[in-house]
Amino acid sequence: MEPLHRLRNLKSLGDVEMMNFLRGCLVDSKSPDPSVETLLHAFLPHRFVDHTHADAILTLTNMPGGEGRLRDLFGRRVAFVPYVMPGFELAKLCATCFERDPDVEGMILIKHGIFSFGDSALESYTRMIDLVETAEKYIESELMAH
Repeated sequence: MEPLHRLRNLKSLGDVEMMNFLRGCLVDSKSPDPSVETLLHAFLPHRFVDHTHADAILTLTNMPGGEGRLRDLFGRRVAFVPYVMPGFELAKLCATCFERDPDVEGMILIKHGIFSFGDSALESYTRMIDLVETAEKYIESELMAH
């Protein structure tokens, strides 16, 4: 992880350079290519990080006024990250957003998805399920009922 953490100090890093660097960090050269979002996971300080593109979250982030609805729904439980294409810039932005409020349980990336994290796999997973279920219940009660 240390080589990945050092990248956080760079001002910029192109996609090709980033992917070449990540490939060089592989333990087994036959492994699949790392995700373009590898650095996003690495720049968060938690041992476990879950990431999904849950339909309920995307439904709300992609609708007019959706971010406001999510802010009302989750309050300070999550950090909100404006849309940026996946890659180095997004990873740095997410780390900065997290550092502003390190007590959050997760992050909602507008028009992208949701992250949860924790010190154990169970904690991160449980947070993800709770956050997504909260969004699902909101959609069911506030949007489908009308």
